[in-house]
Amino acid sequence: MHFIKAATAAAAAIALLSSAAPSQACSVCLAGDPLYSQHGASAQEQGQASAYIQVQGWRKESGLLPHEDAGGHEEEAGGHDDEDRGREKNQSQRLDLFLSWTPVDRLTLTLDIPYAFNQIEEIEGNGERETNSLDGLGDIAISATGVLWRNRDVLPSTWVEGRAFLKTPTGRTDRREGGFVDPHLQAGTGSWDFGFGLAVAHRLEWGSLYTSAFYRENTEGDFDGLDYEYGDTVLWNAALAVPIGHALKKPSLEWLTLGAELNFRWAEKDVVEGRRFDDSGGSILYFTPSVRAQLPWSVRERPMALRAAVQLPFTSSWLNGFQDEKEVWSVGLYVPF
Repeated sequence: MHFIKAATAAAAAIALLSSAAPSQACSVCLAGDPLYSQHGASAQEQGQASAYIQVQGWRKESGLLPHEDAGGHEEEAGGHDDEDRGREKNQSQRLDLFLSWTPVDRLTLTLDIPYAFNQIEEIEGNGERETNSLDGLGDIAISATGVLWRNRDVLPSTWVEGRAFLKTPTGRTDRREGGFVDPHLQAGTGSWDFGFGLAVAHRLEWGSLYTSAFYRENTEGDFDGLDYEYGDTVLWNAALAVPIGHALKKPSLEWLTLGAELNFRWAEKDVVEGRRFDDSGGSILYFTPSVRAQLPWSVRERPMALRAAVQLPFTSSWLNGFQDEKEVWSVGLYVPF
């Protein structure tokens, strides 16, 4: 009953939060919950700190983005019926260092320092191809997680968390490749972005359940004179994690945890020079199997862990215009202090 009441309250609050402001979404924001990827369905105790080093890779194909020197934009930039406008193939990797600290009971602060590796192949309508690559420090972000409610203070089995997020424009946005500035190729977005969300965790005898919802508002960035807005995003996640040794009562498998997630992202179209980019935004749902392995090394009797996961899209047909998103893979190392 405690879990049902908490989930109901969280769902109501999420609904109010998601409808609190109009959305203009970000088509390149990654689906998933990085805080869950770090800690699983658990919360740090007071005084604890940890690092999570994660590398991610993804691929996407979409309509060709209008360039600043393209001689103007259509009312709906890059309409999918304009087949001779070309397309772009994006292949990116990202290395993130997450540093988490719980200075007081119920409050955890997380700093995300990303480094981006972006490559885009542009294919014009006449068949001409050009490939450009950029890498560099991305936009540093900070998240605050607070435990709003828990069923008991010691070893809780159910709790509700509130989330707040702020992203800074630390990544460069002014580097030219192929004679122009491509926002999709830059390491940063040039904008201050923020968001809010809720999460609910519940521990079972044989595993744990987790769900979270998040609303992110992205403001307009300046890409060396080209105004581009990645808009707002709504993310929803549901996860199940099963410690195999505990569930099967086999001590030899205590190091292994298997997981499965649903990661959903909804977005409106991006905005280029005040006009919406047609081949952006929409909805996508991923199924994400994962494996987490406890390593034989510990820090202050807290074991390190290695996590690997792959997000598999159900379909790209819910996305706007011409877009095709592929799988997203990730590998992360958890190190407690």
